[in-house]
Amino acid sequence: MELKLFVQGCFEQHYNSMMRAVDGLTPAEMAWTPNDQCSSIAFLVWHYGRTLDRWLHTRLKGDAQVWEGGDWAERLGRAPAVEGDTGYGFTVDDIKIYRAPDTTALLEYVAAVRQESIEFFDSLSDSDFDDMVVINPRGGTMALVVMCQQLLWEFNQHGGQIGYMRGEQRGLEDPGYSGGLLESLAKNA
Repeated sequence: MELKLFVQGCFEQHYNSMMRAVDGLTPAEMAWTPNDQCSSIAFLVWHYGRTLDRWLHTRLKGDAQVWEGGDWAERLGRAPAVEGDTGYGFTVDDIKIYRAPDTTALLEYVAAVRQESIEFFDSLSDSDFDDMVVINPRGGTMALVVMCQQLLWEFNQHGGQIGYMRGEQRGLEDPGYSGGLLESLAKNA
């Protein structure tokens, strides 16, 4: 399998799993936290969108983030829009004052960022993953493939947190669900 297809498949599987985990959750369930030092599902979904938006637009494309256009910050209760407002580095106090936005608006934002990422990654070749240089926010640069490794870790970590909190509130999800793997294999057979 080509690296590009692998990365795109991982991003797709994570997004689908996240959407499956939040499907049908009430506003109270989206805002619920196990304690006052933990993030909510809504925060983690917002952070997913903001992280992908910043990496895609600021670090890769060098253009304005989806967040900065339109009225996303206002619709999601984060106005005025601030480029670095992604949840990274939030303190316990920052987490305590975060308010879960309207779920529909939140998922629309995430879908808009995801669509732009699909289009961008579709335009790449396998060699771009090694050849493209990305500015590392912690200093220096990294190859696109290393950035993708970071994003996959980020998405898996927070996707697991979302699934766990969903389970805390609603119990075991469909035990036969395989994260889309079995469905994908059947489709490609």
